[in-house]
Amino acid sequence: MAWRILTVSCLVPVAAKPVQIVTFDGKPETTWQWKTMNDPVMGGVSKSEFHADDERALGIWDGEVRTVPFLKEPGFCNLQAPPMFDTADFPDLSGSDGLIVRACQMNSMGPTNFSVMLMTEGAEHRAKHGVYTASFFLTDELQDHYVPFTAFVCAWQGHNVSWCPDLKTQLAQITNVGLGTAIPGPIGKFHVEVSSLSATTLSEQLLSSSTSGLITLAAFDGGKQSQVDWTAINDTDAGGQSTCHFDVGDGYADYSGICRAMPSTESPGFARATTGSPLLARFPDISTADGIILGLRSLEANVTRFTFAFCDSQVNLYRCEFGSFKASFEVIPSTTFSEVFLPWSAFSDQWSQSAGKRTTESPPNRNSLRSISQLQLWTEGVVGRFHLQLRYVLAGRVPATLVV
Repeated sequence: MAWRILTVSCLVPVAAKPVQIVTFDGKPETTWQWKTMNDPVMGGVSKSEFHADDERALGIWDGEVRTVPFLKEPGFCNLQAPPMFDTADFPDLSGSDGLIVRACQMNSMGPTNFSVMLMTEGAEHRAKHGVYTASFFLTDELQDHYVPFTAFVCAWQGHNVSWCPDLKTQLAQITNVGLGTAIPGPIGKFHVEVSSLSATTLSEQLLSSSTSGLITLAAFDGGKQSQVDWTAINDTDAGGQSTCHFDVGDGYADYSGICRAMPSTESPGFARATTGSPLLARFPDISTADGIILGLRSLEANVTRFTFAFCDSQVNLYRCEFGSFKASFEVIPSTTFSEVFLPWSAFSDQWSQSAGKRTTESPPNRNSLRSISQLQLWTEGVVGRFHLQLRYVLAGRVPATLVV
C-alpha cells in the first residue's frame, strides 16, 4: 500500500482574522445539523450522543469508546456535520494554513486524543470517498487547538490512501466536517464541549513573542538543559558511509555532515544526533503542551528536510532505536534563526526502518509525553550535505495570539 508521507513545518504564528466554519450560537451560516456515527456500523459497541447547549453556545458530545468484541481492540465514536449522505456549502478556506478547534474534554478519566475530519468533493476514487484526518489533544480547559493542514492524511475505512488530492487543493470544496476519537485509541467515557471550528492564515512571527507555558527540553545557553550531552551517530555500523558532527558553540549546537547512499542498497543512508542513554535521562513532563518548538536555522541549501524524534522508554533501548516518535519538517536556508512548531499529530512511532518514513498515524499519548527519555535529530531519506544550527528544543502550547 502506498502511504502518504507527511512533512509538517509551520512557523508559529499570529493569525489573520479566522474564517468561521462551525459555531453553536444560532448563526445560520455556521450552525449545522450534527449526527453521531459510532463503531456499531463496523460491528463495535461504542456509543455517543450529541446535543447543542443553546444557553452556552456549545456543542455537547458525550460517549464511551469500548472494545470491539471480535477484534479485541478499541473502537471509535465519530461526529459529523451534516450527517452521512448530506452535504453543505461551507466557506472557501483557500489560502488558510490550518484549523482551530476550540474545545475541551471534561472527563478526567477519559480519552484525550481526538481527530478532526474534512470531507471534500474531490477526494473520490472508484466510488470510494476519502476523509482527511488529523489528530490533536484535548484538555479540561476550553481553549484553541491549532491543527495545520500539513498534519492531515487521507484515509478510506481507516486505511491511509494515496489517491486523494492534496488537501490544499480542496479547501474550496469542503462538503462535511467532523470530530472523532483517535484510532487506535484508549477505551473510556468522554464529555467533549465544542465552541467553534475555524480556519486561519498565519504570519511568520516567532513564537518567542509569547513565552507563557514553555518547557525547555534542550538548550545551549549555559542553563540547566545545556548540561544534556549529545552524541553524533552515523550509519557506518549498518554498512553506510554517511558522516555527521554535533558540536556545541556559543549559544547553539552545530549539526552538520553528509548523507550518502548505502553501498549495498543505493538507498539514502542516515545520520543523527541523540541525547545520552535513556537509562539515565531526566526530562520534564510535557503532557500539557501542544507540540515541540525547535529554534534553529539552516546554512546549507542541499538538504532541507529533517526529522525530530523522542523516545518514551528508559529500559527498552530497541524502542529508542526503532520505535521513537518521529516528525519530519522542512527548513529554508537562512542567516537568521526561526522557530518550527511540530504538533503531536505530526508524530508517529510507526515508520519504515529502511527509509525513516512514517507508515501510519500513531501519535504519542499523555503517558508517553510524561516519560521522555531521549531526544533525537535525524537526517534520513535524502542524500547530500546538511548544516543545521540548533538553539533550543521546547514544548509548549500554540499561543492565544493565534486568534485575533
